[in-house]
Amino acid sequence: MEAEVTIHDVAFGGAGVGRLPDGKIVFVPYTITGETVRIRITSSTRDFARAELLTVLIPSPHRVSPPCPYFGRCGGCAYQHIAYEEQVRIKVKQLRDMLTRIGKCNLLPPIHVEAAPHPYGYRNKIVVHRGPVGQIGFYATDHRTVIDIEQCLIASQAVNTRLMAVRHSSRVPRHLEISDPEQRAGTPPGSFYQVHTAMAHRLLAWIRTQVLEQEAATLVDLYCGAGFFSLGMADIFASVYGIDRDAQAIQRAQMQSQGAEHVHFSASTVEEGLDAIFAKPLPAPITLLVDPPREGVDKRVITRLGQRGDMTQLIYVSCNPATLARDLQRFLQAAEQDSSPGRYRLVALGLFDMFPQTAHIEAVAIVRRESSHETGRL
Repeated sequence: MEAEVTIHDVAFGGAGVGRLPDGKIVFVPYTITGETVRIRITSSTRDFARAELLTVLIPSPHRVSPPCPYFGRCGGCAYQHIAYEEQVRIKVKQLRDMLTRIGKCNLLPPIHVEAAPHPYGYRNKIVVHRGPVGQIGFYATDHRTVIDIEQCLIASQAVNTRLMAVRHSSRVPRHLEISDPEQRAGTPPGSFYQVHTAMAHRLLAWIRTQVLEQEAATLVDLYCGAGFFSLGMADIFASVYGIDRDAQAIQRAQMQSQGAEHVHFSASTVEEGLDAIFAKPLPAPITLLVDPPREGVDKRVITRLGQRGDMTQLIYVSCNPATLARDLQRFLQAAEQDSSPGRYRLVALGLFDMFPQTAHIEAVAIVRRESSHETGRL
């Protein structure tokens, strides 16, 4: 079935949102708010349909020509057809919508926004796959087919140079991480590290300014990886504790923290690590920083944290605004049951475009316990 629709929004994940003649919602990749397009339905459920774009009848003024020859087939980028300034605006709206709809946050602080200085050539790591007939590249939009890629426009020059060498190799594994050795020096293969070095340091700098506004004693860093945030703020806190289940990353963090006796890293699950840390007499006030994977924080953990009376600040770094919104709501609901004086309030939000040309969003939310006369409804 073909149809003509007008796009009225862009959903998290990158697809434009329109309505079919019968009123059903339809998701159309590679479209922009305000465009009128011709589409072909590819699947349909009772509640919504998905479609492929056939023709743009009335283009958005924000539409641009994608520079990558693989765009539309490669499953990595979703926004190369959109001018970069508009990409950022879309992501800000998506973050705000998620926090309002899922997180039930009725009063949001202004969102601090930092766009990437260079929206191409920024990734310090990629993962390529070997296809059944020798292709070396990324998965297609079907998440199964491997698209042969000679170079990736969002990867750094150093990564593309190494990709070229891999393509000329006679022995390539099915899945291979290719990284910039200078930017990811010392990070164990497979361990988490921000792929956009410049924006990661901007994110850290902004969090530091927020932390310095408050009295700081102890930092507990969950999902700490190789200690990017822990080590980057160790000079602010009297005690620093980092937890991650990746033993190789923790070993790297411990090596980098040698000589800093107030910094402690442990390889364990978050639950076990919290038990060990909270059994100690921690200097108050306590700041908690979490940078979880896309699935967010376990409900039992976030509820437990919300019930701690000696914690004054939560810094939540997220690559998924849906789980960020969900976890903030759970944290605040748990905190409502706590009898400690004052209540928590969402005081700062940041969006750092760590992933230009893609639909991914990197956000940070800061929640503080404030005295009753300072707080308003969230």
